[in-house]
Amino acid sequence: FGAEDMTVDKARSYPEWEGNECVLSIPTIDDKMAMALWKMRSGTSKDEFQAFIDRFVCGYANNKVFQVEHAIGIRKLDARGFFSDLINAAQGRQSPGYLDAPKVWLTHHCILDREGFSALNASIADKINKICTTPSDCQTIFPAGHKCCLTLFFTGNDMVCFESTPEGVTYDDVRKAEDEFTRGMSRNYVYQMDTAKGINAFHLSEDNWSQDAMTWANATVKTAPVDSTTAAMTTPVGIEASQ
Repeated sequence: FGAEDMTVDKARSYPEWEGNECVLSIPTIDDKMAMALWKMRSGTSKDEFQAFIDRFVCGYANNKVFQVEHAIGIRKLDARGFFSDLINAAQGRQSPGYLDAPKVWLTHHCILDREGFSALNASIADKINKICTTPSDCQTIFPAGHKCCLTLFFTGNDMVCFESTPEGVTYDDVRKAEDEFTRGMSRNYVYQMDTAKGINAFHLSEDNWSQDAMTWANATVKTAPVDSTTAAMTTPVGIEASQ
């Protein structure tokens, strides 16, 4: 990807992708785990994608695949942006990372009370409909200083939220806020992400999330993943320990 004549179309054409397209990749701050969001080839099953990602990483990571059922904040994440950022990084032009705040956290919610958690999501939609007149108002539903930039609803009993915070907010602060917010309805695992080492992280934004969230709340349904096809998140190394 660092070749001088590399282009986005050439990068996308490599057979190793097997028709799948990555749209986002971010490691944790300690480099022990990374998440990647993929747009899968149409008709691909979760098991088939698991086999693909295991081949793709060549044994260098343990992979846990989740299928994304719905998403909020995904509108600007596409393969062209990913490959453009990847080529720039390979050629020595570092990605700017996430632009809206200095810190980004991933919280993996392992849902223990499906009915209660669904009611919590419904209450969030109801609150957005009642108090939000513009998309930016949607960020006021969270604790002060905490804002959301991506939400992924998986099939089954898992969900992931990316939130952004100012400097000075710690792991313990985020974990406490998440536990209080979910009120025992999920087991919450928090990871600080290093978006400066990520690919396409600068296309995440509070504004994109807010626009999608308002649409979701107004329609009382969740927004669909990119191009309404199946997407998957693969989390190399570590997250399977939280299952």
